Amino acid sequence: MKISQLTSGASALQPSDTASPLSGPSFEDRFKGAVAEVNAKQQVADGAVEQVVAGKMGIHEGMLALQEADISMKALLQVRNKVISAYNDVMKMQV
Repeated sequence: MKISQLTSGASALQPSDTASPLSGPSFEDRFKGAVAEVNAKQQVADGAVEQVVAGKMGIHEGMLALQEADISMKALLQVRNKVISAYNDVMKMQV
């Protein structure tokens, strides 16, 4: 089984029905979509590992799926860290 077959069910970032067509999706919607996408990539990586162990997939394809999931998780964590840092900076401001 190829990685493209495993990732065909992965969700993409799509705007919410509640977002205005002029303003686009809110940050919350985008962040939820990113979390869902990272989760899907993690599940694909888990499936790839099982396929490698079962001998149905090459080790290089399995490693690619694992690396893609790892990179997407690290990117999401960096976004989270920046949001928390910005929040802390705003909370330190004097009004």
